[in-house]
Amino acid sequence: LNGAGSDLIVRDDEIGNIVRNCSFVCGLHPDQATEPCVSLAERLNVKFAILPCCVMPSLFPHRVQRKHGDPVRSYSAFCQYLLDMAPENEEFLVDHLPFVGRNKVIYRSPHE
Repeated sequence: LNGAGSDLIVRDDEIGNIVRNCSFVCGLHPDQATEPCVSLAERLNVKFAILPCCVMPSLFPHRVQRKHGDPVRSYSAFCQYLLDMAPENEEFLVDHLPFVGRNKVIYRSPHE
């Protein structure tokens, strides 16, 4: 999976067809795939919900806060980084699921 999910979208096989026709992208503690889940949903213009967990700053040194350029090294900074991936004129939403631990869900509101 490329960072933007582009390799899945252009595949000319059953997997590519399934991905192009999905209506929702979900990631439950997806680790390295968290950012690509959001990017793929954006490319497909579909809803998504992710529960981010591990930040992994050494694997993703390119992640910096959009507003001030600080590196993303903490869970709260990672969640803000993901929220900042929302396109212009759109805002991703945040809620919490009813369990102990990293239970913050970031999602794209259904398009009406």
